[in-house]
Amino acid sequence: MGGADSISGRELAAFGAFALLALAVGFGSYRAGHQLAGSQGAAGMSAPLANAPVNGATLYASACAGCHGAAGTGGIGPALQDTAAWTDAQFATAVLRGLDDQGRELSAVMPRFEQAGLDGAPPTAEQVAALHAFIRALKSP
Repeated sequence: MGGADSISGRELAAFGAFALLALAVGFGSYRAGHQLAGSQGAAGMSAPLANAPVNGATLYASACAGCHGAAGTGGIGPALQDTAAWTDAQFATAVLRGLDDQGRELSAVMPRFEQAGLDGAPPTAEQVAALHAFIRALKSP
């Protein structure tokens, strides 16, 4: 084996196992949060609920908190304090397509909600705006 700077096969295997475990926990957290929020999609809602204003806190709890933490301080996913300063268009691009404010690809673990959906249906502009408003409020004292 090499000197102090080399990585052993055992360390590499442990890192791989940890990465897989983190991915599994993140995916499980996302799915569990989504199920706990009782997401059925607009088709399963009664008329009064379908017309109710979008609640950013509820959307965040069901779709984001599992990875980004309840207060947006990070966990499996990064902290979200920087995204509070993004424009609505930059935030929407990150949430819907998985691209950051510089157009770089976000982690593969980050759902592309344009395809994955929110609450069992394609996300609306109102939902994305409510999420961004909630994250901005998290940053405020």
